[in-house]
Amino acid sequence: MFKSIDSQNLKKANGDVFIEIHRAPDNAFLHVNWIGIQSLETIMMGGNQILSMLRVKPCQGLLNSNRELIGSWESAVNWLSYRWAPQAEILGLRNFAHVISPGIYGQWSFDALYPKIKGIFEVQSFLTDDAAKAWLQLKSS
Repeated sequence: MFKSIDSQNLKKANGDVFIEIHRAPDNAFLHVNWIGIQSLETIMMGGNQILSMLRVKPCQGLLNSNRELIGSWESAVNWLSYRWAPQAEILGLRNFAHVISPGIYGQWSFDALYPKIKGIFEVQSFLTDDAAKAWLQLKSS
């Protein structure tokens, strides 16, 4: 089966989409939208899909949107920090734009991740996807 290097959606066993990944037309960044409740397993699956897309077609930016995320993802902070982030850096990722979750638990999860990845990537947090896109476009020019 052919898989696009520019767009991917992953689903949970029940059929619900938990992540949407789209490459910006100019390849400046990958736009990742996390949907619903996340577990260590779904974050690892999504994170590995992002790495696969970076291996095929590297880019320097990631827009990591949590605007549709529900709850905490703190169980994945160590995996993201010590496994995913170093691999993404090797693949050329430099700029990490994080759109914060509307819920406090998602915000706390990012607060736990930030100090562990700020030395790997340039990290900025935003309230909207549009603001994050603008920053990534600026960083890629």
